[in-house]
Amino acid sequence: MQSGFGATAPYTVGVEEEFQLVDPVSRGLTPAVEEVLAAGDGSRLITSELSRSCVEMLSPIFATVADLARELPGLRREVRDLARSRGIEIVAAGAHPFSEPTEQPLTGGDHNLRVVEEMGWVARTQGIYGLHVHVAVPDGDTAILAVNALARHVPLLVALSANSPFWRGSDTSLASTRIKIFEMFPRSGLPPVFQNWEDFEDHIEALVVSGSIPDYSWCWWDARPHQKFGTVELRAPDVQTDASYTVALAALVQCLVARVGMDEQPPEDALYNAENKWRAVRYGMDADFYAFAAGRMISARSMARGLVEELRPVARDLGCEEELGGVLEIVELGTGAELQRAALERSGSLVGMMDYLTKGTAPG
Repeated sequence: MQSGFGATAPYTVGVEEEFQLVDPVSRGLTPAVEEVLAAGDGSRLITSELSRSCVEMLSPIFATVADLARELPGLRREVRDLARSRGIEIVAAGAHPFSEPTEQPLTGGDHNLRVVEEMGWVARTQGIYGLHVHVAVPDGDTAILAVNALARHVPLLVALSANSPFWRGSDTSLASTRIKIFEMFPRSGLPPVFQNWEDFEDHIEALVVSGSIPDYSWCWWDARPHQKFGTVELRAPDVQTDASYTVALAALVQCLVARVGMDEQPPEDALYNAENKWRAVRYGMDADFYAFAAGRMISARSMARGLVEELRPVARDLGCEEELGGVLEIVELGTGAELQRAALERSGSLVGMMDYLTKGTAPG
């Protein structure tokens, strides 16, 4: 495949947001993606995913995260209006709180049919909704360094973005149920540590030759190089109900990628990193992470505050200091998972809580 590295200026940014398609009366999932796509009449803003109860919004490429912040609410309203024209609402949360995911019909097409053939029943569980952040990098070796850097911070990124505490009508006690559901897929979770682009290509070639995958896009790690787009893609986060949370996470990811070369820390031990990721999945921003190399505990909130301060010079250079500061708002106001639980307490039911999610996804 032809490489897209270097096709755009370094550190340009784009996002993909997966939205639930919800019946406005029952508040349950509804398999209406074909109707929404038809309303879009070929719009490049939206596409389908594996579940027919999902529509994915593909943002344009933005030179700065400040541009993303300015445009994202309007892009969401555009998708909302397309859905409403077909009697459907969109909702941004990592999992629907009560609809049965395995009852959602799946979309067709050669790619999805192969996924279903490979994954079997697991494909039917994937009624989940993520946020993907893309940051452009100049070449493959830089992409590998950036993936390694992002992987080190996956536990904190998961904690900040956790937004799926409910599943099939129950509180799972997890901050991000979506993470554990998606980890049933092969080649998901934390990425392997590669030394350089050649090392990555050798790995992909071995998987292709063995018949395990058709191409690199079947490696669904938390962070990965995206050769076609010429980006590094962070895939770990749940989709965010509040667009400003998406912007804050995008700023954090952009800064971490732009710091590659200045940040010479070795890759995190994968087993230790996985322990901290589990704490993030379970407790969100209430997690206490263990710095195994230093032999000390650090709270997720302290880590987030410290990382924002550490990255402020990079953010100033990128013009996203205000947007990076949004990470501190997540710390203070609460993650999506925390806010969902608070909304449930106010409304008294998961159906009522869906009103909060619907209004918060695309207000105005």
